[in-house]
Amino acid sequence: MLDLDALARSAAVVVPGADRNTLIVKGPDRLSWLEGLVTCELKNLTPGSGTWGLALNRQGKIQSELWVVAGADRLWLSVAPGTGAAMAAELGRMLIMEDAELESPEQPQAWFSLHGPDAGALAASWAAQAGGASASIDFTGLGGAVLVVPREREHVVRAAGDGVWLDPERWTLLRLERGFPEYGVDFDGADRPHEAALDRRAVSWSKGCYLGQEVVCMQDMRGKVKRAVRVLHVEAPPGELASGRIVSVATGKDAGVVTSAAYSARAGGWLVMAKLQLDAIDGGLRYEDAAGSAPARLADPI
Repeated sequence: MLDLDALARSAAVVVPGADRNTLIVKGPDRLSWLEGLVTCELKNLTPGSGTWGLALNRQGKIQSELWVVAGADRLWLSVAPGTGAAMAAELGRMLIMEDAELESPEQPQAWFSLHGPDAGALAASWAAQAGGASASIDFTGLGGAVLVVPREREHVVRAAGDGVWLDPERWTLLRLERGFPEYGVDFDGADRPHEAALDRRAVSWSKGCYLGQEVVCMQDMRGKVKRAVRVLHVEAPPGELASGRIVSVATGKDAGVVTSAAYSARAGGWLVMAKLQLDAIDGGLRYEDAAGSAPARLADPI
């Protein structure tokens, strides 16, 4: 059994950012301009540093998750797969009087996320070898980094032989064990930060104004979040877990839909991420699919 969490704590695991889209921001006002549009704080970024956050609309709904890497004369932006054109159009519409430029790179770029205490050093080494850029960004609490290189130099990274590369199945397991939702899988443009369980991970509560901030702050102050992403433990044996639903024992009604699932030997069962009606949790939950049903509960941290 490969203990991904222990591995990430002692070295670094590498996840290719398949199909992530790239934008570049240049100009003297690049930091202050983008600061007013995204949930993460950018004003103190220096070359080689980075952060991650969310781009919202005026209704506070998530348009994309984004990674930011600061270069000497630019910001590298990695946005969620399939959102590049929309984000370019939306951000471009916000450029009015600022001395900043938004563009797409001339050559395709390849992105990677790394997880573990050695992630920052490994990403920096690969960036130097492949002519890219990197920054330390911790997504999972294990330590982390992101790396961007020209796609034509991606082979340099893959041939380096360091780190343990994760396929999509093992990445799903690691992020469920760490409670990390993924855009386009577990949440999307219909959700706000609280509903994606990212309100304390991808939102700065000390920065100045940003697009959608008023809605996010009001939801936080009122505490009225009706549904949100949560990780559940399902007492089912190993094997394939069919796409199913979560049912409230108290009401017998649907309490949510499963968005991701992975069997965790360390958890002793299946971990599923689900969009849940939060008022149904206290009534008890079950997982149901065509093969039957099994008890479900909020997963303990791993």
